[in-house]
Amino acid sequence: MHPSLSLLDRWAPLSPVSGCQSILAHQASDIFALWQAWEKECGTIRDVPYWAIVWPAAQVLAEYIAANASLVIGKSVLDCGCGCGVAAIAAMTHGALHATGCDLDASAIFVGDRNASSNTVNVSFVCQDVINLCNTGRFGLILVADLFYQRDFAADLLAALTEAHHRGCDVIIADSGRPFLAKETLIEIHSQTAVTSFDVEGCRSRTVRLYRFKCTT
Repeated sequence: MHPSLSLLDRWAPLSPVSGCQSILAHQASDIFALWQAWEKECGTIRDVPYWAIVWPAAQVLAEYIAANASLVIGKSVLDCGCGCGVAAIAAMTHGALHATGCDLDASAIFVGDRNASSNTVNVSFVCQDVINLCNTGRFGLILVADLFYQRDFAADLLAALTEAHHRGCDVIIADSGRPFLAKETLIEIHSQTAVTSFDVEGCRSRTVRLYRFKCTT
């Protein structure tokens, strides 16, 4: 069951994204109050509503796209593990031909679609495995934000991204220190501090680094 619009308006209203004020997203000031209200609305246990947080890597990725629009102009873009869709929205706002936001959380897909509509852009949101999408060859740019937090999945994802890179797809990985990003084949292109949810992360900011694959001959 997706969160109702009244619940979103009460506990996660639309507000500007930190560092990228031109983008609006449903964001909770108190993630646990939202979580409790959502479970009460559903009458059942729900997963943590991570879709009501703009994660630090997504913040920095959106801001980087805004400052470097040539990355996305005219391209078909995939936002892997899109959460509330901020990176995909930034891509469409700055000239992408098409953007797809992919996440396994159906409620994130629902909220992402609401966020895109609120920013008057069209993003195709799909509840689907990101690795399979990376391997379709449909995209000119793949964006990844804070997905390297589980060892086996991280290895599989990096392999899929490497294959996409070898096919000529540009890949930008935003990482705020998650534990399982292997950096041997990557080069850092940007570093920036972003605010984050103290309740969820136990800190008020994280350093986010953006990476691309090293050029191969």
